[in-house]
Amino acid sequence: MVTSKIAQLSETDLDYLDQLLHKEFSKQCNDSTQWRSTHHQNNPYDNTKQLTRLMDAVRSQKKLLTMPKW
Repeated sequence: MVTSKIAQLSETDLDYLDQLLHKEFSKQCNDSTQWRSTHHQNNPYDNTKQLTRLMDAVRSQKKLLTMPKW
């Protein structure tokens, strides 16, 4: 049976991953704002939607780890 690698991460690993994703998200938001003000169009390299999905996945996995077992 194939297992998801994210399920094998500890809560500490997920916290660290969450911090990295938040830093990158902040950087991307800042870069997109600067791009829009300079080029008057959306940044074609904007990954904020993908980063949001990744942050949601990490948060969901952390929730699963902290849920009480039956």
